[in-house]
Amino acid sequence: MAQPWHRLAAALVAAGWGANQFAPMLLVYRAERGLTEQAVTGMFAVYVAGLVPALLVAAWWSQHHGKRPMLRISTVLMLLGSLLLLAGADAPWLLAAGRVVGGVGIGFAMGPGTAWMKELSAGEVPGTGARRAALALTGGFALGPLAAGIAAQWLPAPLHLTYALHLVVQAVATVLVWNLPELDRGDHPTPSVGRVVRHVTQGWFLRAVLLTAPWVFGCASVSFAVMPSVIGPLPGLPRIAAAGALAGLTLGTSVLLQPSTKRWATSHPGRVTALGMGVTALGMGLATAAALWPAWWWLPLIAVVLGSAHGLVLVGCMTTVELNTPQELMAATTAVTYCLTYIGFLSPYVIAVLSLVGPAWIALAAGAGIAAVTTAWLAAQRLTAAGGPPATA
Repeated sequence: MAQPWHRLAAALVAAGWGANQFAPMLLVYRAERGLTEQAVTGMFAVYVAGLVPALLVAAWWSQHHGKRPMLRISTVLMLLGSLLLLAGADAPWLLAAGRVVGGVGIGFAMGPGTAWMKELSAGEVPGTGARRAALALTGGFALGPLAAGIAAQWLPAPLHLTYALHLVVQAVATVLVWNLPELDRGDHPTPSVGRVVRHVTQGWFLRAVLLTAPWVFGCASVSFAVMPSVIGPLPGLPRIAAAGALAGLTLGTSVLLQPSTKRWATSHPGRVTALGMGVTALGMGLATAAALWPAWWWLPLIAVVLGSAHGLVLVGCMTTVELNTPQELMAATTAVTYCLTYIGFLSPYVIAVLSLVGPAWIALAAGAGIAAVTTAWLAAQRLTAAGGPPATA
């Protein structure tokens, strides 16, 4: 029999699906509508404009109104977002509006959804709730572009049926989560901005989350939104389907890796994060080499390496947050953390703009260098603290 957290996980999967289904459609809009690289990557990133304020607002509202109302709002907005994308085949402004609405929708799901998952996972090993929420969201992020790539490549009317598919998935998830019991129905005092700021400016957050969280989606989006245009398509697969397959492989690798880090992350989340940053540096180095010496076989290799980096850094960050955050600050701290992760979705746009004045490998090499320096800094911090008391982060 399905557990309550399974129903919440379904809602998070659907939200992640809707948020990331746009990835393989970049190629469709370039090919069929003549949009520029800067325009489509800008649309890929513009939903951050809706997501970031929604994350922060939902974190505070959920303290008074509960997590379930936030997830209800999220499901409605995700449906509206796909409807706007479906209607926007010939209207770029509707595409942009759909992306922003989708960003607001997933913003209302991520923070409250993670806090709610922690409640529904009471009695489990510490950190289980954060990992379940992260796994569900990542699963949706993987399934969305994979399904969209297949639909856009082989179904008729790809600019319509692709989004219609998500509408069906989202409608089912809406039914599952609408009346899901919420264990904590109290009207809690809203944490002051000052208290949240003090919490996220503690050493453990600055050390283990602030500098690493942007790489969660930074490395993943480089894999499936940048490298296909740098290298070209996979042989044997049509280009749109290949883009969806790469996104699915990148985030699918993350999904497969996350459960195996469960026990290690609970005891040593900081080590998981540091390892993830090391793998990020390796993946960005491989991306640099691929840009210099293009060959199709780089694409699956980079997808697996950067997908592994995504999973490790995400699990390390979210487990660190759960282990160091009281329940009343959980939604707000999770919101801040996810805001940081979503900064990474700007990376394809930044690389596209920089490619106007220089080759892409320079930007990729700079990313590899920054990731390597961050890894070294994290290792040095752990060595410095080795003589002191054990730290969770």
